[in-house]
Amino acid sequence: MASAKELNAMLLSIVDEQQIFRIDHFLGKETVQNLLAFRFSNGLFEPVWNRLYIDQVQITVAETVGVELRGNYYEHAGALRDMVPNHLFKC
Repeated sequence: MASAKELNAMLLSIVDEQQIFRIDHFLGKETVQNLLAFRFSNGLFEPVWNRLYIDQVQITVAETVGVELRGNYYEHAGALRDMVPNHLFKC
């Protein structure tokens, strides 16, 4: 949290708030969805991107922040309820 405040202060020393475009990691969803389109529209990958050549697919949720101040929320909801619908499968 301190690093986010430091980054925000540094940005605001250079540009106005209206010039900052803040995004959430959810915007990465489109990239993941494009994998299917990429597979079927590319003659090089389409024949080999299937169950015969791909053993597994891993989705990594690399969070550097722990529960910290969200302890009360996690006690009630749990990490699975927070991470899966809100971060991995958000529509």
